[in-house]
Amino acid sequence: MIFNPRMLILAREARGLSQAELTKSLSSISQATYSRIEKGIVEIQENQIKEIAEHLDFPASFFNRESRIAGDPQEYLYRKRQTLPKKQQIKLEATFDLIRMLNEDLLSEVDIPDFNIPEIEIEHTNTPEVIANKIRRFLGFERGPILDLINSLEKNGIMVYMLQDAPDKFDGTTVITKTGTRIIVLNNDMPNYRKRFTISHEVGHIVCHIPFPNDNPFKVDADVEKEADRFAAEFLMPTDQIRSELHRLTYSKLADIKGYWRVSKSSIIYKAHKLGCIDTNRYIYLMTELSRYNERKSEKSDVPLDAPKLLSLITETYHNTLGYSDNEFMATLSINKTDYDSLILNKRKVAKLRIAV
Repeated sequence: MIFNPRMLILAREARGLSQAELTKSLSSISQATYSRIEKGIVEIQENQIKEIAEHLDFPASFFNRESRIAGDPQEYLYRKRQTLPKKQQIKLEATFDLIRMLNEDLLSEVDIPDFNIPEIEIEHTNTPEVIANKIRRFLGFERGPILDLINSLEKNGIMVYMLQDAPDKFDGTTVITKTGTRIIVLNNDMPNYRKRFTISHEVGHIVCHIPFPNDNPFKVDADVEKEADRFAAEFLMPTDQIRSELHRLTYSKLADIKGYWRVSKSSIIYKAHKLGCIDTNRYIYLMTELSRYNERKSEKSDVPLDAPKLLSLITETYHNTLGYSDNEFMATLSINKTDYDSLILNKRKVAKLRIAV
């Protein structure tokens, strides 16, 4: 097998390490040599592959993989509550590439529902709100709150993936495999009301933005994110259904509205203000009350959310139908147990890399 330097870069970045941090722990490679190995200038030796694989917790076979994604720049539309530090962003995007690769491997043997949700460009009368209601109708959500959000998306070809140990400032993104499978990746540590909004936000990107490259120089990323937010708000709280509940909105009413529509109190307040159901003074007062009750950053009560099923069904198929043992399954994916537990079985990581200080 031929060593692929791009896979080495991906493995290192997925562990959140710089070249200097990694080589500090290696006895067989200097940073100068390692840099040339990543660039493909110097040929790596078997003992060096073994040492790197041990420290990065990847099987040596991982570095022999061929992939169109490792090392290639990717564009991600992902929700960040604040600007992510560059180092966290590099690690996160490498993890997205790992998720993409693993799912491409998994789906080479197992079929899932084809993606069949309409793709509709935002233009003229097709506003984010109009499109959101069209997608609601397509998915069969005629009236009331969406109760089986994840299940409905997975039945229509969108996988939902809960990412463990994600940075606090990351909410979600959409990853697309080379065969076109859409995977919404979420921070598993978020409350459900935020997961529901983030999923809906990503559906907005999948339907309205990803199929239609932005060639408008006046439309910046911030505009795209606002459009996805508008789509999500309407998708979860259709205006014609919720408007009557938002007139004369008081803080005491928020809990009941939240419980029914399964959205955050802050999104209800924002929707009420946007629709003109409350004026700016009432909006400021309600947001101030959220802060006074310590619910501005994290609300005290959560809402129900159905769990993703596709990944576990795929895994069960490999084990029960195709007869793969855990070790065979890990060998097929070229990952060790740490990643098998966290990226496939959705368990929180407990292992620590042995990095010298």
